[in-house]
Amino acid sequence: MKINQYLSQATGISRREAESEVKKGNVTINGKVADFWQVVDLKKDIVKHNKKTVKLPEKETTIILNKPKGYLTVRKDPKGRKTVMNLLPKSLQDLKPVGRLDFNSEGLLILTNAGQKIFELTHPKFQKEKEYLLSFKDPIDERLITKFKRGIKLQEGIAKADKVEKIDGNRLSVIIHQGYNRQLRRMAEACNNKVVRLVRVRMGDVKLGNLKLGEIKSITL
Repeated sequence: MKINQYLSQATGISRREAESEVKKGNVTINGKVADFWQVVDLKKDIVKHNKKTVKLPEKETTIILNKPKGYLTVRKDPKGRKTVMNLLPKSLQDLKPVGRLDFNSEGLLILTNAGQKIFELTHPKFQKEKEYLLSFKDPIDERLITKFKRGIKLQEGIAKADKVEKIDGNRLSVIIHQGYNRQLRRMAEACNNKVVRLVRVRMGDVKLGNLKLGEIKSITL
């Protein structure tokens, strides 16, 4: 297995990031700085990233979590704030969150120890859909729906929804494949409105279903 592929699967970073880490000299194989063209012998080679040994998971484990508000989607927070890892038992602390779900957002979060699955679910080239239920502070007008569909200019580029359905006067179902930071909240603000509740209900083929807030469920991707 090529070193960048190995590092990606062992750590959850993208292959491009893994290749960059190798080129920076942050990866060693059996104590020697790795070259990006090297192949890892899975039976005997010892791979370290930033002096820490990294291994492929012995058993692939994937779960979904119905994330409540008030938790960061990171493994550790230097400021000591609550993270989604606080919601998991000790046996699942090796899992990594797939993508982001901001502090004040709720709903579907996938966590896994399979680096390749993280890559496939998060890399833009795979165009994975994400479905959200949005509740707005003010009543929704047609102008907002039109702008969501046509696209709204953000600093990163044009943010747009793939599909928008009105549920009632203050709620929308929105599907996107982009992943800009706080994208839907910023799109609402650009339309002079505010998202007061955001719940992710689907990511690719994985659905939240009737999972209760804070509950977890094992799945197979």
